[in-house]
Amino acid sequence: MHPLARNLSGRATRIRLVATVTLLTIAACHSSADKKRSSGAARSHETPKSSDTQNPPPDKDSPRTELSIGYSLLYQEANGIPKLNFLLMFKDKPKEMAHVTGDLIAYYKQLADKMKTLSTQYPAMRIDVDPMSEIEGDARKAMGVDKAKDFAPVIGKGGVAFEREALLMFFDALDEQRHLVGVMVPLETDPGLKQFLQTTQSQLDAHYGTVKALLNRRYFTH
Repeated sequence: MHPLARNLSGRATRIRLVATVTLLTIAACHSSADKKRSSGAARSHETPKSSDTQNPPPDKDSPRTELSIGYSLLYQEANGIPKLNFLLMFKDKPKEMAHVTGDLIAYYKQLADKMKTLSTQYPAMRIDVDPMSEIEGDARKAMGVDKAKDFAPVIGKGGVAFEREALLMFFDALDEQRHLVGVMVPLETDPGLKQFLQTTQSQLDAHYGTVKALLNRRYFTH
């Protein structure tokens, strides 16, 4: 396992779980491992495209490989979290919580779009690397099946219990991501990408502070 992935693996459970819940609920429980095997078999019979030769996979264990894992993990999460809005919209929420979660959904959509654009402008930025093994992905899927029940309309949790758990998921996601980006900043040598990471870290820090303040004010006992 690459150093960056190894450092993150012990702390990434909850945010990967969020992405898994999203995929399970919105994409009808399709296995990412099955997709990967299918796409891999299809690619084995294809002639490599020119873009593949121009942008080959990074060398194993290089800083760029580690950054590719980090960018891919961040992109998967930023691209998956907005789909949680499908679940959140069916739950009654206080106005303040609705405002905070709405801002977060919009931010992650913007972040995913930005990363997708940057990946076409900067060949060094890869967002298509598998950040976890198949067995870890399958384990996250199984965990997601259980977690999805808590957020299901009607039968899932409601009221303060739902509000607290949903905010804690965002809280832990933001904490994971801001530390992920913080690890990536000193590794990135491209000035444009380094600036993107620094800006993203500041944005994640700000959203993290907002969610933390709301949790402390309304949902934590002092």
